[in-house]
Amino acid sequence: MKQQIILLRWWTPKENYDNYYDFLEKYEIKPYKEKFIKWSDTLAKTLWEDFEILEIERPNKDFADYKARKIIFEKYIPYIQDGAIFVGHSLWGSFFLKYFNKNSDLLEKFRKILLVAPASDDTDEELIWKFRPDLSFKNLKNYQDKIVVFASKDDFMVPYKEIELLQEKLANIDYKIFEDKWHFLQENFTELYEELKI
Repeated sequence: MKQQIILLRWWTPKENYDNYYDFLEKYEIKPYKEKFIKWSDTLAKTLWEDFEILEIERPNKDFADYKARKIIFEKYIPYIQDGAIFVGHSLWGSFFLKYFNKNSDLLEKFRKILLVAPASDDTDEELIWKFRPDLSFKNLKNYQDKIVVFASKDDFMVPYKEIELLQEKLANIDYKIFEDKWHFLQENFTELYEELKI
């Protein structure tokens, strides 16, 4: 049986439809901008031969509300194999920090949890609304040896001070810190691929 990877890709958090409409009003369209490919777009294809990829659907990536994402995620739980690897980018990392702290028994199923640029608090650029985790991380502390966090000091969405806060609260996590990965939107993410294969 192939090693299973659970892939959760980013989205834009909104508290309610008023926030969503405000987002749409302010959204600047760029119909001719160059499209770029991110590692999360190609990860499944890159690893398909060696791993079983279970990609969690995003019904609306521009309207993320914690309750809706919880409903979707829980539909996939019966399909998660023991020993799976969880990969969560951006707000999915925040979802993980909150959801698994409340449902830590599910962590027994995972061999490894990889969080890429997980947000833990509001910033000037983005409010994370109900995704904000309980920063005591009472239940997660027993599983720190399973968690790897990728962070970049130049991240424009998740300020590095949020990673420092995680380091203070969850000191025994394996932190992979970079200087120039922005918000990890590049096409190639070799360091993540290498971590998946360990």
